[in-house]
Amino acid sequence: MSRAIRRSALVLAAALLTLAAPAAPARAGTGTDLAPQAFAADSGDSCRFGLAEGTLEFLPISAPPGLGSVTVTGTIADRPYERDPGPVCRDDGLFSFVTFYAYGNGRPISQNSARVDNDIAKYSFRLAPEVPSTGVDAVVVQVCRTSNTNAPTPVPTPAGYCGTPQVYSLHWS
Repeated sequence: MSRAIRRSALVLAAALLTLAAPAAPARAGTGTDLAPQAFAADSGDSCRFGLAEGTLEFLPISAPPGLGSVTVTGTIADRPYERDPGPVCRDDGLFSFVTFYAYGNGRPISQNSARVDNDIAKYSFRLAPEVPSTGVDAVVVQVCRTSNTNAPTPVPTPAGYCGTPQVYSLHWS
């Protein structure tokens, strides 16, 4: 086989391998893989009636689809629930909500929430700007409680109460 044909075959093989390889999205940080960031937030009461925990996976603007997003995966618990390992909490008739507020350069970009009553619920979603922007660089997580399942978040007083907002940043160490 001639040298030119061999070189062409190598270039073609490399191109095919590149196209066939599954593309892994770029991670937040300095170009190296950054593990998903754990988060936790609670309702701020003595019994911790509402508790949310999970992971935030920041993807920079260079990641598909090019909007700089964060993938949120986790659970929201509202006590009491079956097989609750913690201290006994009486049923107070309120629901728990967790709301995620995504920010880019200090401006709100996106939000989403999940709710549950006397149980544990799983959720997974992506927070991203609707139009190209700086992308998501911070997420605020807040757990609130209310007696109305359709209440807006954050829950207005006196219809309910909220725990302390927890802030998570793209640039963490």
